[in-house]
Amino acid sequence: MTMVLSLAFLTLSAFAGLSAAEPAYNQSAEYDSGAFGLSPTQQFVAATDYKPVQLNYQLPLNDSTAGLISSGLLFFSPQGGDVEQAGPLIIKQDGTVVWSGAEYAAPSFHIEKYKGEDHIILWKGDFQVGGFGYGNWLVLNNKYEVVANYTTVGLLNDTLSDLHDSHIYEGDLATMTAYLPQPYDLSPYGGPSDGFIASAVVQEINITTNEVLFNWDSIDHVDPADCYFDLPAGAGANYSTPWDYFHINAIDKDEAGNYLLSSRYCHTLFYVDGSSGDIIWRLGGKNSSFAMGEGSDFSWQHDCRWRSNNTISLFDNAGREEEEDAAYSRGLLFNVDFTAMTVELAKEFIPWSGTVSHSQGNVQFLENGNVVIGWGQQPYFQEFDSDGNALWEMHFGVGDVEAYRAFRFEWVGLPSTSPSLAIVNGTAYAWWNGATELASWELRGSSGSGEDVSLVTTPRTDFETAIEFDGWDGYTSYTVVALDGEGQTLGTSEEVTA
Repeated sequence: MTMVLSLAFLTLSAFAGLSAAEPAYNQSAEYDSGAFGLSPTQQFVAATDYKPVQLNYQLPLNDSTAGLISSGLLFFSPQGGDVEQAGPLIIKQDGTVVWSGAEYAAPSFHIEKYKGEDHIILWKGDFQVGGFGYGNWLVLNNKYEVVANYTTVGLLNDTLSDLHDSHIYEGDLATMTAYLPQPYDLSPYGGPSDGFIASAVVQEINITTNEVLFNWDSIDHVDPADCYFDLPAGAGANYSTPWDYFHINAIDKDEAGNYLLSSRYCHTLFYVDGSSGDIIWRLGGKNSSFAMGEGSDFSWQHDCRWRSNNTISLFDNAGREEEEDAAYSRGLLFNVDFTAMTVELAKEFIPWSGTVSHSQGNVQFLENGNVVIGWGQQPYFQEFDSDGNALWEMHFGVGDVEAYRAFRFEWVGLPSTSPSLAIVNGTAYAWWNGATELASWELRGSSGSGEDVSLVTTPRTDFETAIEFDGWDGYTSYTVVALDGEGQTLGTSEEVTA
């Protein structure tokens, strides 16, 4: 079903005080000028533990585009020095929050099928200055309970999984990336002979048994001279500052059991044999196996994915902090001819803001042909139709704010926690973190005799919904009942007093 939103619902008057949560702003000049701060924050009257980013439509929906967007919820994880509360967010199209995973502060999270059911997977660990990390992937069911936890197995010095990419196949087989510091002679590259390099590892394991099914180390197959990231001054001198020459950021396993890998610093996609680990072909970079057609060159890329047997998508950053190779980053779809060994640009998706994203980013193709793009280091994401026409674009900050990836997923969240209720200055406030099916709140009152009475029912309006009621002196305690769209009970809060 396609989600349709009225413009009136999305259109908001801009004001300088963010004393209460609201849906996304609509082309607010004050927001974009920084008048609301470098990372405007939603604030709640009673649910004060939650301080998610506030959003602003720069390209709003209109009467023609509102009916073209895909169904589902939006997933992204704001990070950066100006973000007051970092971590995973699931939001509605209007910008209101459904789930905050701030307790995890995970830079990467998305939906995977684990043992046949949709689960959230998210990375939690120690982030390194070089843009990678050491940690674990957590698997959360639709009650937001951690049901599995996995990381790399048997690597040198027990090196843990990196944050860049992980996917689950065949129920409980997981691929993941890792950055492996190891001794290496760096003298051919201007470094010490007793230096250290951070090679890129791809590993696949069985989550249930911890058995390693595939292990690939870039240093065994790709010479650092094949890449474009020269050894920085002082890097590679010790285990704590290894030279990250390859910088892996995506793995996509195909039906043949082979792996498509993205090396940001080599400007190359590598197609690796799933049995031998040999490189079958390279796309892009210094030693491309393919002739690259007009407009198909890319650099510093992310998120390569098979879209069919002969189409591949990726996010072309086209730059980094020190250089820009084009006027803007792009989402790309390639046609690949494996007979002629040529690559042609099939589609490109251009950012509404027309800027280069120096890091991060992704391209998600949806079932209806639409495409969602997260612009990485630039704090915005947007949706296109299948012809590349922009349908909407939202910002979620103007300062040091970013999100590694952004997605749209169909997701049903039924939290194992109970709904929350607080009564503040004569108004009841109800919220339930993660409850996607919540449609309305029923306030109920109990008297000393044990009588339990339905008092008022109010539609869910935001993450936190205000419930007006005048007769607080009439009952000894109160609860709220969360109701779905058919009026069925989803959960009940604990009792509170007025």
